[in-house]
Amino acid sequence: MRPSKIQILKKLDAIENLPSLPSIVFEVNRMLKDSDVSVEEISQTIKKDQSMVPRILKLVNSAFFGLKSKISSLDRAIIILGYNTVRNALVAVSVIDAFNNKKALQGFDIKDFWIHSISVAVTGKYLAARIGSSDPEDVFTGGLLHDIGRIVLYQFFPDLFKQVWNALKEQNISFFEAEQKEINITHARIGAHLAKKWQLPDNLVDIISHHHKVEKSQFDKDMVMIIHMADLFVHGFMTDPNPDFDASLSTADAQWVIENKISPVSEWLPEIKDDIQEACQIFIQ
Repeated sequence: MRPSKIQILKKLDAIENLPSLPSIVFEVNRMLKDSDVSVEEISQTIKKDQSMVPRILKLVNSAFFGLKSKISSLDRAIIILGYNTVRNALVAVSVIDAFNNKKALQGFDIKDFWIHSISVAVTGKYLAARIGSSDPEDVFTGGLLHDIGRIVLYQFFPDLFKQVWNALKEQNISFFEAEQKEINITHARIGAHLAKKWQLPDNLVDIISHHHKVEKSQFDKDMVMIIHMADLFVHGFMTDPNPDFDASLSTADAQWVIENKISPVSEWLPEIKDDIQEACQIFIQ
């Protein structure tokens, strides 16, 4: 008998070695709820983890952010990029560190997983900037985390993961479709549950939870729609260097955006690929 959704989530809550984010992430999230928090307070909190500071500075000084001059201090990075961007960088680095298992299973590889996630994050950030409806940095972080539930399934529910993975290969269907056929829960639900345990902002939880079902979004439908589109784009250009994007695969709202604001793909795809390569070099050690 297959375990129910509730049973799986209860087991997830009971896992003692379930990856957690560094305490400074929770502290920074709490501090950012105070509109009067200062740059110095945020900086001093992050500096409690000295290993994190050089990684944040490496990230913000990369070509990915496109700053004209080098930033040598965390305080300066916070001033120039803003609280939200630095918080998102902190979350991104921490999550990839938390799930660094390199073991592969029948063709599923963690590095490939992160390449896909980073590709969706970069593509989503570009689309958000071009469409102008959501914060590109929030979209980037949402894209990075959108499939995090897959890693949880992979590491802590290997039998369920293998069942889904085998169905995916044998029936030539998507991971999400295989989950719906084979088990009583999806990676979107598991990922959202974990994101809530991590006390991530509601809009990020929303992206993780609804990137396959945009219409159920509760907090920022535009942001979820952008990640939905970015995911479809990435699945396309990862298999075809010159993809002809099929808008019919997306939601009605996404089709309108594709047809009116971001086509043709050939005009912006080369730039996106360069940015993806840069981001992968930064995040994947």
